[in-house]
Amino acid sequence: MSNPTVTQASSIADSAQGRASNVVPTNLRVTSSNMPLSVQTDVPIFPGSSPALTVTGTWMMAGTRVTANSIGVINRSSIGVGYSAAGSPSGPLQIIQGNQNVLIKF
Repeated sequence: MSNPTVTQASSIADSAQGRASNVVPTNLRVTSSNMPLSVQTDVPIFPGSSPALTVTGTWMMAGTRVTANSIGVINRSSIGVGYSAAGSPSGPLQIIQGNQNVLIKF
């Protein structure tokens, strides 16, 4: 089984807001097609119609066999949760499509 990794914000979706508009990256050294691979400490941002409706996400579980700078790489099997500005969960994060250039095989 192989899982695509994540390099672009538009590959991440939140159940309440749709696709992410941006990701605050923490890995800038390990790249694919000149884009950094997403790791567990990255913060996806989902735009809302007002600042109070903007959602950010955190990754609870990332890949354990593949790391970038000792931090787990985000792939299609990673688990994350979105949070509203009030701090309440807005739903799970989902990987819509990933980077087909870097596949993690199990």
